[in-house]
Amino acid sequence: MLSQLEQFLPNKDPNSLKNFPFFWISQINGKYTQLIEKSIKKLGIDNTRRKIILSVNAVSEASITEIANLSTIKLTTATKAVYRLVEDDIVEVFSSQLDERVSMVKLTEKGQQMVEQINQISQVTLAGILHAFEEDELHDLNKQLKKLFDLMPSN
Repeated sequence: MLSQLEQFLPNKDPNSLKNFPFFWISQINGKYTQLIEKSIKKLGIDNTRRKIILSVNAVSEASITEIANLSTIKLTTATKAVYRLVEDDIVEVFSSQLDERVSMVKLTEKGQQMVEQINQISQVTLAGILHAFEEDELHDLNKQLKKLFDLMPSN
């Protein structure tokens, strides 16, 4: 099986990198991050805080560990960023009812407004890019990316 996959792995041929799917995933993520960071600067947040705000919004409330996992950032980075967001009145932190040792996070009213602003900026920033795809192509792309994700071992 590996011999069939060798054509998709980077080797000494410089062009081989372009056959490696994770090369493209990394390139797309990097370019997307640069575009979004440039766009959200006017909101006074960075990409880490944007990811946290959107993650909390998606699940209503979550522990800092869950937020770090959803946002694909280190726990220490997430913790620092969450408390900066608390200072800015974008999120609030409270103890879990199930385990008071666990810090839970939820958006404030200002945080919910921030989600709307982030989504507006993202829509404008990505409109030209995503507009090039049919809706079913985007569904298929998400399905394939999810399949890759699900096949990868967890930490």
